[in-house]
Amino acid sequence: MNIINSFEIENETFYFYDINKVIDTNQKLKKLPIILKILLESNLRYSKDEIEFNKILNIFTHRMNSQINFYPSRIVMQNITGISNLVDLASIRDIVKSENGNVDNINPQIIVDLIIDQSLQENVSEYDTEVYEFVKWAKNAFSKLRVIPPGSGVYNRINFEYLSTILHLEKKDEKFILYPETIISADSNTNMSNSFGVLGLPLDGIDILSTILGHPITLTLPKVLGVNIYGDLKEGLTSSDLVWALINKLKEYGLKGELVEFYGEGLKYITLEDRSLISNMAPEYGSRCSFFTIDDKTISYFNKTRDTEDYGKLIKVYLEKQSLYNSNDELDYDETLDFDLLILSPKINGPKKVQDIVDINSLKELSIINKTSSLKDMDIVLSEINSSKTTSSLYLLIHAALVAKKALEFGLKFNRNIKASFCLDSSFIKDYLERFDLLKYFESLGFNILSCKNLLDLDPDIESQIKNFNLNVSSVTSEDNNFEKKKHSLVKSNYLMSPSLVITYSLVGTMKFDIYSDVIGVIDDKDIHLSDLWPSQLEIGNYLQEINNTLYKEVYKDIFRGKEFWQKLIVSKNNTFDWNNNSTYIQGSKFIEDTNLERIEIKNAGILALLSDSISTNDISTFGQISLYSSSSKYLENKGVKSFEYKSFESRRANAEVMVRGIFDSSNLQNQMVSKEGGYTMDYESGEIVSIYDKAQKFKEINRPLVIFAGSDYGKGKPKDWAVKGIKLLGVRAIIAKSFDEIHKSNLISLGILPLEFIDDDIESLKLKGYEGITIKSDGLKADSKINMIIHKKDRDIELELKCRLDNDTEVIYYKNGGTLSFLLKSIR
Repeated sequence: MNIINSFEIENETFYFYDINKVIDTNQKLKKLPIILKILLESNLRYSKDEIEFNKILNIFTHRMNSQINFYPSRIVMQNITGISNLVDLASIRDIVKSENGNVDNINPQIIVDLIIDQSLQENVSEYDTEVYEFVKWAKNAFSKLRVIPPGSGVYNRINFEYLSTILHLEKKDEKFILYPETIISADSNTNMSNSFGVLGLPLDGIDILSTILGHPITLTLPKVLGVNIYGDLKEGLTSSDLVWALINKLKEYGLKGELVEFYGEGLKYITLEDRSLISNMAPEYGSRCSFFTIDDKTISYFNKTRDTEDYGKLIKVYLEKQSLYNSNDELDYDETLDFDLLILSPKINGPKKVQDIVDINSLKELSIINKTSSLKDMDIVLSEINSSKTTSSLYLLIHAALVAKKALEFGLKFNRNIKASFCLDSSFIKDYLERFDLLKYFESLGFNILSCKNLLDLDPDIESQIKNFNLNVSSVTSEDNNFEKKKHSLVKSNYLMSPSLVITYSLVGTMKFDIYSDVIGVIDDKDIHLSDLWPSQLEIGNYLQEINNTLYKEVYKDIFRGKEFWQKLIVSKNNTFDWNNNSTYIQGSKFIEDTNLERIEIKNAGILALLSDSISTNDISTFGQISLYSSSSKYLENKGVKSFEYKSFESRRANAEVMVRGIFDSSNLQNQMVSKEGGYTMDYESGEIVSIYDKAQKFKEINRPLVIFAGSDYGKGKPKDWAVKGIKLLGVRAIIAKSFDEIHKSNLISLGILPLEFIDDDIESLKLKGYEGITIKSDGLKADSKINMIIHKKDRDIELELKCRLDNDTEVIYYKNGGTLSFLLKSIR
């Protein structure tokens, strides 16, 4: 069915895949949540024929528990994971070159944005030089790769305030094609894009590499929870009260990976910045993503941050034609949750744990037992507005600045015992506060403006009083991130609250206070109450209206240019990277094999490890500190790296030589073949305990395969690309376990590693020791089949059946071709 349509705006014709052609006559499709309509559009757009088109319609109409595809239009990566992916892409070019292929065919198939999310220091380190040279080479070598150099800002803000376009505009056959922007990233901050009406999903490194090469993400048609926000926001509340109440409500609901879509008249009270916070915290309340439908607020924010009013009109016209714009239409969600703004009241968290909620009305009843002439229990000694999440909200900061302004106009100041700090994470926010003359109110009130790395400590006199008189003093903060870790050791009571309440309680100087009825201060015989300090929605709105695109243009005008060091970097113009064998940060690897299997035949494999239940991806590949006397440290030592310079596996994850030597190098791991904890195994020929890496290398030299045995839930936890790539590089052909984490199982297949499950037996019942030889074979390759394994013991052979976890025909095809990446490589080189 041809659903292509067009419309004209500003004398330009735009074409699009008109889903209204199918939903206007189908009430079930018409009532789909907006998220599912976005997925419907992309699946119909990529359908190959009428049969697939109708199959997709059937899945969405009946909300079937079936597989669909997610087709991102853009990939966003930051330096931690992105550089490792680019090293893999460069390594694939090496493979193609070795086979006399055309390396220029190895390019991203969709737009890839790499944001180097760190400041560029004056004294550039060896790490910086090696990594930045590689990244700059990649920027020149790969098409569709855009690099934001270091020092340009914070990763999630750049994507939110600058890169995101809401619609993707593609020129095809001299026609402009429009469709919704959708993104993926390995970073959980991808969820932030959902607050902007851009569907984004987090993904692990292996799948991201496949997607870079043009492979869609397969997922089961998701369930969607609709959250109806209604009612009016009472005076005395800030948007942060709304945000945290909503997040806590979602935590209580008990989500298990469902998508969340917000709707209702109450959305008008939630700024784009607060929406970003709600969406960003989706993993914490169990949602895969939390989505806000695009409305007038979104378009207004887009126009102000990008100076593209005409494009904003185009966005609205397209979305309304596609029934993707926010409206009062009644949609059909799998489940719904009502959220009434009228019942909200200000809440404070603490004083011991961030998840504990304190009723603001109960603070007046706090007990005072110990005191000195100048300090007593419950007095505030530390006051902090400092959070990468909180300071991203202009609404909250304007609100707090106006509270500070009113306090200063009355002549109020902080108690001298209080050390106050204000950290800003965004150059734009700081520019905004300075240009509109708001930052001075924080400074005049007593806040020290600091970088996020600097923390204020207590005065020695205050510390002495606390210790000598066992005082239960307090801190107030707006920072939820690292709340537990950043408590001062002498401060027993720590409270999390909105920036405006941080200021208000700091003016009083104690937590033993009824903020609604008690007097905050007395100036010229006038009692100052909360109502005298609290700004109206109109006052805040006046400031928000003044924001314009010139501020954003100033911040982002040279975003792709980079600082002087970046500009002066001279890199090779070759289409393959010139690897430096002496580099300890950047090294490629060959983890893709060109195979064409018709049957499984693994002969007399050695056993690398016998592992217990619940082996996590972090046990397989840790990102922690590189330990002394490990295989990785020996490699670094041979390269001239001193022990105090080893750093972490995470900092060296773009070096395959370091990472493969760190597989199973975890103190939590116990290989049952040896008594020693960590990445060790038994070499039965020498009778010695050796490193996992050394044994793997020995088997590789004689071309003998390896297998690993494990218990239940092998590969559980957050997906990690090196938990698979490392296993592949060790020469492991198969993993036999009682059960697998499903995502990890799929990732193993992606690199051609065979996942097999015990049916009745396990390591214990088979009395495996680790010296045995293992033969695995089958006459053919079929989905959901059984496979034979022979265990060659000293005195006999044991034969048994295993369940082959190639669960469908697609996985069989991928495995036959050496994995998903190898399969894709064959089609494009």
